[in-house]
Amino acid sequence: MARTTKRSAVNLTMTVEELTAELAQEHEEWLSRKPQTVYDLVKQIYEPLLKMKQDGRTDSEICDMLTKRGIDISAGTFATYMKRIAKETRGSSRPRQARKPKPDAIAASNSDMAGNPNDSRVRPKPSSDSGDDSRASKSARPTSDSAPAKAASPSMDGFSSRPPPAFDA
Repeated sequence: MARTTKRSAVNLTMTVEELTAELAQEHEEWLSRKPQTVYDLVKQIYEPLLKMKQDGRTDSEICDMLTKRGIDISAGTFATYMKRIAKETRGSSRPRQARKPKPDAIAASNSDMAGNPNDSRVRPKPSSDSGDDSRASKSARPTSDSAPAKAASPSMDGFSSRPPPAFDA
């Protein structure tokens, strides 16, 4: 058997437009009384707060004034909110410029790696250019009678933090 729903009749004492306008007005009043976040409140009064900072008031002084009026905020949070709001307002008016690469990075990529004395990258030591015998440095290590154990970490043998010196011959 099909179920039928019972609908009650509506007796409006006003037009639908009047009802809509009244509900919208009631909603606006509710929004004005609605508890806001501290951030929203700081955002609404940003201009006077910014003027106070420009006139020499510290964040702590402004926070004390706000606390006396029932707005509990720390100086650090206040500073963060002010920076965030400034960034939001600035973001809509002007685009952020891209960072320029550092001159050192450009010079390093354009120059010869071995010839640059300011380059501090780690590179393998050329074995033919070295006057030292590579076995001499290993003999200083103690030897064991058993088989050599695998190293726990990669070895840095053959690497130097500086390029080899250039010999003038």
